[in-house]
Formats: sequence, C-alpha cells, structure tokens
Amino acid sequence: MAAAQVAAAQALPELRLDAGYARVRQRALDPAEPDLATDAALIALFWRRPTERWEFLTSANLTYTRDSLAAAQGVAAFAVPWIGSEHLRTDIGAAGATFSLRSAGRGGNGNLFARQHYVRDQWGTWLGAAAAISSRDGTRSRAFAGDVGAWTRWRFLYGSASYSRSGSTDWPLLITSGATVSPYAIGYELDDAQLVLEARNGPHQLGVSWVTRRVVAGGDLSESALSASATLQMTDRVAVLLGAGKQLFDPLRGLPEADLATAALRISLGPRTLPVMQRSALSQATVMRLAGGGGRLEVRVFASDTVPVEVAGDFSDWKPLRLEREGSFWVARAELPRGKYHVGVRLRQGSWRAPRNLARVRDDYGGESGLVVIP
Repeated sequence: MAAAQVAAAQALPELRLDAGYARVRQRALDPAEPDLATDAALIALFWRRPTERWEFLTSANLTYTRDSLAAAQGVAAFAVPWIGSEHLRTDIGAAGATFSLRSAGRGGNGNLFARQHYVRDQWGTWLGAAAAISSRDGTRSRAFAGDVGAWTRWRFLYGSASYSRSGSTDWPLLITSGATVSPYAIGYELDDAQLVLEARNGPHQLGVSWVTRRVVAGGDLSESALSASATLQMTDRVAVLLGAGKQLFDPLRGLPEADLATAALRISLGPRTLPVMQRSALSQATVMRLAGGGGRLEVRVFASDTVPVEVAGDFSDWKPLRLEREGSFWVARAELPRGKYHVGVRLRQGSWRAPRNLARVRDDYGGESGLVVIP
C-alpha cells in the first residue's frame, strides 16, 4: 500500500479552484438604450486526468450577476496522442452552457469540437472544427466554426497566430455589435485573425491577445479587440489571475460582445503544483517506495523506436540513463535515496523538458526539468 500511494501521489489528477470578481459592460440590443453594466462573482473548477495513452480535461464555472441571477457552463475534452507518431494529437470534446438559472430561463448553448495538432519540441500547428446550437428566448439558432493556426516558443516567449471562419443565424449577437444586417441574408459569416504573445518567467505569465474581425456575408462590420492577462504565482498552490480587455461576440458559444475586467484567486488542490505550459514530450514519471528506504524512479516516454530519446537528471550528473523499449514507450529507471531531484527528457537533441505530470523548473538555457520528491 505504501508503494502504491507514493506512485499515485506524483500522477494524481490536477484539480484547480478559481474564485474572483468581474466588472462587465455589454451593449444593449436597442441602440437607444444605455449599455448594460453589472458586477459579477465568478467561481470555476478545472480537473485534468493524465494517463499514458490519453488525457481527460473538464471544467465548470458559475457566474452570479444581478440581472440574470446566475449562469453556468461546462466543458469536457479528451486529448489523445496517436500511437503511430509522437507528433500527432487529437482533441475532441463538448461544451454546454445556460444563459440563466432563473425559473424563466433565457436559454442555453451546446457545441461539439475537434482539433488536430502536429507538435514538435519548439513549435506546432493545429486544424479545428466545431458546430453549435443555441436557444435564446425561445428562438433556436445554429453556428459553425473552423480554424487553423500555429505556435512557437523561444526561451521565455510563446507566440501563436490563427485564422478562423465562423457562421451563425443568431442575429441578436450581430445586431448588438453595431453591425448593419443584410435584409436578404438567412445567416452571417465572420473572418477572425488572432495574434497571441506570452512571456513566462518560471510560474509567472503575462499575455496579450489581439483579434481583428470582418463580416464577410450577411452584414457589414469590421472591428478589433485587445485584451491582456497575467498570472502571478504566489506559492506552489496559490496564484493570482488578472485580466482586462474587450471580448468580441462569440456565435459558437452564444456570448455577446463585452468589455471585461477580472481578478481571481486560483488554488491548486492535491499534491501537485500548478503547471505553466503544456509539455511537448509525451512522458510521465512515477516513484515506487523501496522497503529499505528511498524509491525507484521510472520515466516512460511515448515515442517511436526510431526517435532518439534521452532521460537524465542531477542524480546522474545529467548523463543519459539506460533506456529499455516496452511496447510504444522508452522506459528509464533509477533507484534513488530520499531527497529532491531534477529529471528531464529530450528528443532529437532538443531542449530538456519536464515529464508532463511533474512540477516544472526552468533553467537559463531555454530548457526545463521536473521536480521529483523521494519521501
């Protein structure tokens, strides 16, 4: 039982709780009416369950406001790596929301999405598609979306660029944005281009997002939005989240255009610290306690048998450990005394990366290592 408990302690699901405050200002449906401004209380839960073959993520949040009492939404997704290639991963999932929890509800939204990723050590691309149905005040509308994008990272900088085409029959969202509607259209379509730049210093993160939009069918509109966010890690378990900017209306989720300012406190529950960035190498570390003291560290790397893989740590003076081939995995093992250690994985002589289920520590050369504790 002791060995099983220690192994599970470094591979347990991640559970996060966010709670905070938001100030929201929305444009009224009737241009003659003043904009709607309200305070909101936010609470959200995020749960992630990683395994060697796939990863399950789900989140739910509740927003309390004065005008609609409360609104809730939830998301569930699977991230599945391809067995034949360590560079391919498919995300599939579903999301749902209610626009109000009053007895006389204002409707809700449901959508399905899928995204295909191609991931390298320092860059990646994706291609995605989604479809949704919304119901608002008894009127049903449909929406679709497709997007393509790419990301890259260099030392402490991360950047991405994407393009998306979406369409909907949810006219109230388009009208409240100030668009001119074509009298003959039965739906409208949008083109969005987005740039994201993030700077990460250890667990701290600062991000800026810029989106430009143009209605290409069914209306006349051209606008852009700028937003910024920051995550300040106060301790291994507690982080402060800040955000401000403009949110363009989202036909896929049925969300109106709004100006937002948020402040939240994030608490990580369980034995694991908060992750900062998704790991590119599909690797995982476990520790089994030994009867005579210390523990056995095992690192499993999902990679083709033709891919050069290295596993090392400060306990080996960063000399690669011996690897064994087990099915679709490269496996490294080391028996260690009690203490704290750093371990890293790299593919094709790239940068060292932390196993995906460990707390991450950055070095001064653009790499990172995972923190292992032998109790």
